[in-house]
Amino acid sequence: MDSITLSSLSLFAATPEQIFESRRRTYAEWSGGLSLEEYLARDEFTDKQEVACEGRLITWVLAPRSNPTSLDFLCSCETFRRDGLVCSKANAKPKRVICYAIASVFTPLRFRADVSLLPAISPREWGAPPHRVAHAGDGLFSALWSDVGAEFYRRCGPTKDSDGWITRAPFSTIWDVKQESSSIDTSGWTLLDETGVMKLWEDDAENISRTLSPADNFQVSFSYLPHKGVAAFQHWRTTDILNKRGYAPIHHWGIIRDSNTFATWTFDIQSSAKTLLITRLKSSPENMKTLLAILMSVARKHGMERIEVYNLPDHLQSSAAHLGGLTVERDDHLPSFKWYGEEHSSEIAWLMNER
Repeated sequence: MDSITLSSLSLFAATPEQIFESRRRTYAEWSGGLSLEEYLARDEFTDKQEVACEGRLITWVLAPRSNPTSLDFLCSCETFRRDGLVCSKANAKPKRVICYAIASVFTPLRFRADVSLLPAISPREWGAPPHRVAHAGDGLFSALWSDVGAEFYRRCGPTKDSDGWITRAPFSTIWDVKQESSSIDTSGWTLLDETGVMKLWEDDAENISRTLSPADNFQVSFSYLPHKGVAAFQHWRTTDILNKRGYAPIHHWGIIRDSNTFATWTFDIQSSAKTLLITRLKSSPENMKTLLAILMSVARKHGMERIEVYNLPDHLQSSAAHLGGLTVERDDHLPSFKWYGEEHSSEIAWLMNER
């Protein structure tokens, strides 16, 4: 990095002008067919939602210490503060902790050669640490979903010899949507509107907080909680895109039979195959057939070509395969976590690692 002195750089919470510049930069590569106005409006829409309010969303820039408000910053990212749970072999009772999701990590092409070297740089060369920022810090773990493979973020640890973000279970189970319909006995099942899924996610967070237990063969287990806009984030972004694309209003976003049998979903219309993407699923093997049939009906109604769920629980794998599901290892959206506790990442289980 001949042109840049590391000690001259630091991490800063972005100004409004830097936030705009960060989003303008990412548009060219991540617009997904949206116009610039639509792309910026989508992010402004997200800014007003629960997932981002009360300081939960912060945009960060790597900029010169001498000019922290510069619009010529090297790279930027977003962090979303979340509620999480941790339990362990030593203490099985779930404990609430602060955690983060990291998104929109982006470096302009002209800086990528320099930034790609940063994982190999000793922290001593960075100089004084960044200033503390309100609503940030104190996280026990964080996660990102990598579209640049598993190695880049793994190498981004705090030292040359420590891991960064470790990819864990990048699997999807996919069903092609059958065009022919079949008779479904839906007695006892209730489709959920927006109000219904919001209540479900709140109830689900409380239930998870009571019942989460440590995974076998791991010392510590963690999970994100779906409330406070975390699960709703996928819903809100989709609603905004669908409205701009002229889709008919979506009235239902979930289905429930009881507190142990339900699914919520969103719609991905920007991928190569229009997809009903399950954001939260809980079921017994015995109820999977009816649940999948209902999901098929919803997908057909809205012109989706496939149904996808991330990291289907082990106890549902056999039922899913019997019902035509194909489980594959993805090469994008790789779920990757960074653990800030004393334990090694190999001792950590990520529970409910869903979309």
